[in-house]
Amino acid sequence: MNSIFTPSFKNPQNLQTKEFLLFPTNTDFYQSDYEAVMKSKNILRVWSQSTWPEDEFTALQNKEDLASHLQDNIDHSAYGYMIYSLDQKTCYGSLYVNPLSSVLENYVLDSEQEKLIQTHDARIDFWVVEGERELEKDITRAIQDWLLNKWKIRPLFSAREGMLLREAIYSELGFKKVLHSQSKEPGMNLILYK
Repeated sequence: MNSIFTPSFKNPQNLQTKEFLLFPTNTDFYQSDYEAVMKSKNILRVWSQSTWPEDEFTALQNKEDLASHLQDNIDHSAYGYMIYSLDQKTCYGSLYVNPLSSVLENYVLDSEQEKLIQTHDARIDFWVVEGERELEKDITRAIQDWLLNKWKIRPLFSAREGMLLREAIYSELGFKKVLHSQSKEPGMNLILYK
């Protein structure tokens, strides 16, 4: 298992394809990110398993959220990225490379599931704006390739109950469901694919 959540790890900074650009979280993009967040409230509420973003969520609150993800990048405690159009005007979503330690701490796992978690390097969480199925599929494929070939890690990709499109895309791309667990706190669940 690689130790990518340390200051000595040099995380790749960018990914560019013919459809999109991915770069580290940057608060300068808070307004266009906010527009994408609010356009995708319904899927984000399923993704976050909460009421976030609330209907009253503001652009300034979004900037504060982005600042916390930026600090994660600085601290190497997690890595956040923004997914944008090539001209950097339209936000398509966000990607988070998270430590798997939170899965061990917060979810009910049997010994085989714990072993699975311990033999992988990161949990990959991401969201893509609603209504962009083919773009989401292209992003998923590109992120998988980027993590395997540039990061050189063994990732597990997340989904949640109710994320039917995400699960369908994972299936189409040949991902295998390897874990479906409930959190130790009621009401949360996690599905992992590899």
